Amino acid sequence: MEQEEINRKLREITKTLKSISSIGNNYMEYISALMYVICYDRNLLKKMLKTDLQDVRPIIYEIDNKISEIRSREKSYRLFDIRFSEVINSENDVIFKKVIVEINDLISKLESLEDKGQNLLAESFEYIIMKAAQNGELISKNKEFYTPKGVVKALVKLLDIQKNMAIYNPACGTGNFITESAKYGKIFAFGEENDSSNYNICITNLFLHGVKNKRIQEKSIENVQDYDIALANPPFASDEINNNYQKIYYDYGISNTASSYTKFLVMMLEKTHPFGKIGIILPQGFLFKKTVSEYRVRRELIEKNYIDAVIALPEKLFYKTRIPVVILLVNKARSRKDVLFIDASREYISKKKTNILSVENQDKILDTYKQYKDILNYSHVADFKEIANNDFDLDVKKYVKVKNETEHINHIEIEKNLLKLEQEKIDVQDKISKLLEDIL
Repeated sequence: MEQEEINRKLREITKTLKSISSIGNNYMEYISALMYVICYDRNLLKKMLKTDLQDVRPIIYEIDNKISEIRSREKSYRLFDIRFSEVINSENDVIFKKVIVEINDLISKLESLEDKGQNLLAESFEYIIMKAAQNGELISKNKEFYTPKGVVKALVKLLDIQKNMAIYNPACGTGNFITESAKYGKIFAFGEENDSSNYNICITNLFLHGVKNKRIQEKSIENVQDYDIALANPPFASDEINNNYQKIYYDYGISNTASSYTKFLVMMLEKTHPFGKIGIILPQGFLFKKTVSEYRVRRELIEKNYIDAVIALPEKLFYKTRIPVVILLVNKARSRKDVLFIDASREYISKKKTNILSVENQDKILDTYKQYKDILNYSHVADFKEIANNDFDLDVKKYVKVKNETEHINHIEIEKNLLKLEQEKIDVQDKISKLLEDIL
């Protein structure tokens, strides 16, 4: 089976589940629970599906029981706080029966492919998350809960994640940053997600991708400096204040009224060890905001020589906002004394509703980062003095000056034409002078 076919089939199954009115737009939570149950205990469901399916209630009760078992396995009282027996009744048990039979059939076909089949299923689950996000069918109080795959891949590539690293994501969302990181080898995943719907989807996403060494929880993990890498696309606007980090905020000179993404940034700085790296998605406003909190953080990062690169991305990358964003790369143990600015804001694939960061766009960013040099209209390496002269304003456009090559060529041509006209003027004046001499 090809990935596209599997994606299509799983998407059809989710639509069927969504058609049950008591589930509706909450279908991603229920499909997450179902897929975890069916993949977790294959023998149970296979055995039950061989029996007479006239009465689906025994299967529903078994699924609910298995969810309780999974909750204990994951050591999470809040995981899958749902009961299929409460939403499936005689009016929709035929539809539900069809859903579980089709999921089971799909997984059974993939099982023969072993690891490849598991990877195909995991990618397909990410696909239905993406489609739900595109259609506004994921329920969350934070609009930035889902990060498009192109942005996720670009950030993870830039961080150069290695096997056995401890990866920390303080705003897990549906888990795509962690699953992408795990593709580079076994990792130890730590994270936080306080939205219950996202949390449920995230746990299944990690389970299907085989991320076993994980600790994802609702509240902040203890204040330790153990993480090799911290990466996140934090909520751009949030009213929540984590009281556990008041001292950290105070140490960095930021107030309770500072932006939520600034608070996430300093908290990630605190959580990584002295040789750690940070990759964070931020709105462009962070780079030049004049508020005291943001200015202090920018200045301290530059003075400590932590900022490795600032990368401007295109607008309309996210499904629910047009806000242009940047990738801020931080390295606590860097030896260079300058900062790379990349303006990738004009390079993307344009779609009807959103823009996409293609593989080629991602690779160009990564290659430029590895080269760490000036490229006309695309990148610039700025030293401390240049940044200080700009009063620690990190707006990429201040450093990458876009020059229109066509205009530059026209300017040269104009110069040539002016010189030519000047010479012709001199020649005409000489001829006039000679004529006057002859007349006189």
